[in-house]
Amino acid sequence: MIRKVLGKVPTVSIDKTDGCQIYLSKESLDVEIVSSKSSEMNVLVPKDNGDYAEYPIPEQFKTVLNKPPKGLTTTPVENKG
Repeated sequence: MIRKVLGKVPTVSIDKTDGCQIYLSKESLDVEIVSSKSSEMNVLVPKDNGDYAEYPIPEQFKTVLNKPPKGLTTTPVENKG
């Protein structure tokens, strides 16, 4: 699935999607992206030369129990490959 943002958009929601590319406009660089049950997601951000820089959205997360046992902390797992 390929989606291109034209103009300004505050939020992009992705749900139950495999293989998604979101092309942002210069007006939407402060967008908030919310995703669930999705994989292979990339955000493409416009560069000054007209090309796009591509950034993956994490699909793996690590959750640890806070010490003393007091809630959870979840962080994305970065793929550096």
